[in-house]
Amino acid sequence: MLLRILLSTIKINLRQILRVFIMSSGIALCILVITLVTSISLGAKEQVNDLLQKFGPKSIVILAGGKRQPGQPFEKSTTLTLKDVETIRSQINGIESISPAFNSTMNAKYKDQNIDTTVSGSNASWPDTWDWNVIEGRFFTHNEDFHVRRVAVLGQTVVKDLFLGENPIGKTIRIENTPFVVIGVLSPEGTSPHGNDRDNRIIIPLNTMLKRMVNETYLSSIRIKFEKQSYIASSVPEISNILRRNHKIFNGLPDDFTIVTPDQIIKFLNNINLTMNIFLVAAILISLIIGSVVVSNIMQASISEREKEIALRRAFGATRFQITIQVFLEIFVISLVGAFFGTIFGTICSVVLHKFTGIPTSISLLLFLIAFCFATLIALVSGIRPALKASSFDPAIILQR
Repeated sequence: MLLRILLSTIKINLRQILRVFIMSSGIALCILVITLVTSISLGAKEQVNDLLQKFGPKSIVILAGGKRQPGQPFEKSTTLTLKDVETIRSQINGIESISPAFNSTMNAKYKDQNIDTTVSGSNASWPDTWDWNVIEGRFFTHNEDFHVRRVAVLGQTVVKDLFLGENPIGKTIRIENTPFVVIGVLSPEGTSPHGNDRDNRIIIPLNTMLKRMVNETYLSSIRIKFEKQSYIASSVPEISNILRRNHKIFNGLPDDFTIVTPDQIIKFLNNINLTMNIFLVAAILISLIIGSVVVSNIMQASISEREKEIALRRAFGATRFQITIQVFLEIFVISLVGAFFGTIFGTICSVVLHKFTGIPTSISLLLFLIAFCFATLIALVSGIRPALKASSFDPAIILQR
């Protein structure tokens, strides 16, 4: 019986191809929006999870200045010093590596090309502390840092914009008109949670930065990598006490530094995920309402035009249940067609969006599963009124007209 009703449904839809096209197009547009939003949401979740791994589950970052957040523009705060680094290194157990840094936005130039980039002065432990590899050349040594050498390790964006495909190793660039020899290139890292290009950076020795470039003695940040993640919880309060003591901060006064831990990063990323989920739910609800209204109204008009056909079926023995099932199947077939094309075009839009804007997207079978579920939901919601109307026809009254 169900197969016979399904074949009848397909024949009816083929006879009303224009109406089917309009309904399918409306559903396809709704599915396209849902597919695109879901793809962006999944891409964002994958990216933030990846960023958490890049931050390092065993690491913390100390920022100069109170109530700071990673990714904020550099602020001139003179609260962190090399004395803080040495005190922490000597008094805190379980530290695998520690890297102080002074960060500043500077102009770098090679031949006729130039770029404004983040220049970070740090020590030779920087690659290990930040879990950031050198894929070409090498990183600078403790000896080069101690002797204030003018050597530089470049991020991928700097290499791309300055050298235009030329091998940068051994070449001389100018950072604020000071010559530096390029000795290494960092691996690509992508964007930060705040959307900043992490590859747009240059790393130079800390002493070179402080003594040759800025003539300062304070630091922008200190990154600490522990031997085990479990050491963080007990070490952070000790580090805070050390810094407050070094900075002579009396009880009751706020910190002049900010300690960022993996737990804080997780909380920040969870807030991003929550926002994306709210946006996704809103898009689904709006699309469901629009799709259901469009399909329901068109189907009701179709039922009104076919009332004699439906009455004849009732007169020849079709039950109200069979009529109801046929109406739902008609809408379901139309919804599936719309969902299929909506998912295909939504997937294409996701790929194009990522390619031309860099917005993270993710393509998976989950998109097709969501589309199928949404098509089923539209069929159920929008089919109620048309199905009730069709099954309520009295063949005796209609056929006498």
